[in-house]
Amino acid sequence: MASDIGRAMARLKHRDVRTRRRAVRTLFEHDDPATLEAFESLLDDEDPWFVSKALDAYRQWAQAIGEEAVSTLLNHANLEVRRAGANLLPALGSEGKRLALQALKDEDAVVQKKGAHALLAYPDGDVAPAMAQHASPVVRTMAMKHPHLPLTVLEAGLDDEMEAVRHAALEAVLRREAPITVDRLLPHAAAGNHVVGILIWATANAPEHVETLASHLVATDIKRLVDHMRASVESSDDPLVQRLLGAKILEPVARWVARQGRSEDELRWALIDNEELALVERSKLLERLIGRAAEPEVQARVNALLERELGPLLKGACENLSTAASELSS
Repeated sequence: MASDIGRAMARLKHRDVRTRRRAVRTLFEHDDPATLEAFESLLDDEDPWFVSKALDAYRQWAQAIGEEAVSTLLNHANLEVRRAGANLLPALGSEGKRLALQALKDEDAVVQKKGAHALLAYPDGDVAPAMAQHASPVVRTMAMKHPHLPLTVLEAGLDDEMEAVRHAALEAVLRREAPITVDRLLPHAAAGNHVVGILIWATANAPEHVETLASHLVATDIKRLVDHMRASVESSDDPLVQRLLGAKILEPVARWVARQGRSEDELRWALIDNEELALVERSKLLERLIGRAAEPEVQARVNALLERELGPLLKGACENLSTAASELSS
């Protein structure tokens, strides 16, 4: 077998194309990483088929050989070859740091981006700042996602000239719950960026700004806030619910309460009675009680509402509950 491999490696430089192609197939059949060095010359071949096969060989065996094999690709003049090498950087593990930093200096934006992606795995303190100071906004954006980016560098990203970098920095600040002043976040909320995340952050860190931040909420933000509450808030004692109620931001609270059980009935009925809440939201709260229409407390509350002057929307919801209660009792 060794002699077969040796002959195949030698025949990669044969003048006859068919002989060379047979040699390539033979080497792939033997699947021996040690043969990778023989494919290096094919990276410069005039025939695209041989270049393609050489790259296949590197993809298959470079990880087994290590840093040297990937370095061969990253230092090549051909852009396609360098990009193939950049794709292999994550597979190198701890050995790939030097090459990933090298990739940041490549003239090609794709190679730079792939190098930056590989560097996200390295906790070293010098890696993240190198990314954050890069000329490419794509690399700087990725730098903001690095878990070990120093806070000072991350905070500077909030003022980056590129919007994508600023957004990534803001996401990281909120995700890491970084110790930062609310004044650094308010301009982003005013611009409509990550308003929900900033509002949630402010609930714990700057509650006096919750009402101001809520004024920047648009319909899509309210949906995201409600989704967050449904996933994370267990009771109305949660600080987020209490802050929203205190700031009279009732719509998201009502939508959260609508899916809660009997334990939140006190808040549910308080919202139904609250004229500051939109009629449609109050009506929906009533409609969600259709399965409990026969309960004495629900019937009593509904009857009390019907004795008041109600708009068509609320009156219709109450009448539907009364009808449902009669049907369930019969």
